[in-house]
Amino acid sequence: MPEVRRRQRQAELFEAEWDPYAATPEDALDAARREVKRWRMEQLTHLQRQVELDPRTEWFVLAWDAFQAPQFPYDEALRLARVVGVDMEREIIGHLAEKKASNVILWDSGTRAAKGALGPSDGSRGWIDAIHHAAHAARTRTLQAAAELLERSGATQEPVFLSALEAVLEVLPPSRAFTGFDPADAILPSATDFEVLENLRRLAFADRVDVPTQLELWKEETT
Repeated sequence: MPEVRRRQRQAELFEAEWDPYAATPEDALDAARREVKRWRMEQLTHLQRQVELDPRTEWFVLAWDAFQAPQFPYDEALRLARVVGVDMEREIIGHLAEKKASNVILWDSGTRAAKGALGPSDGSRGWIDAIHHAAHAARTRTLQAAAELLERSGATQEPVFLSALEAVLEVLPPSRAFTGFDPADAILPSATDFEVLENLRRLAFADRVDVPTQLELWKEETT
């Protein structure tokens, strides 16, 4: 009998601890957002790699994917940060973006470099750092210099880096070289990042990173 009572008490404690009705509407909404995040990231990267991007890179990718512009409301940026698991003020502001009034403005590789905000090129703090280092090297020097930088850092041997590059190329705005249209002034720096990164993909990663789906869609619309 003591064993039966002990198990009954354990069951009661478990039910009290895991009461599903104790969840708030915000908890449910956060869970739904996380599921949408997971689903969208699977679309933007290849599932067969079986890797998960770091939170800072996920935030950058999903911000571009959701807002399709470098400027958007801070409150929305904060919600996204909570979903992917980053601290907005400590890990995003001053590193990947700036806060201006009630908005957030995403930085391109050139802006991050000018502000000394690029993290390690080996991706140890986030793969978006390795990608932006490469983009900045390609913009200021050559594509070959960018490829060599990634090779030295060891990023090219990491499957997660390839997935990160793939995702970034799916969300950054393409440049005129690929669409035939001039991008708006506000997105021109990021479109320049896209151009050098896509050319870098063709030079060094064409056998491991597919052509961005968005470029295929552009081709279909113009033919």
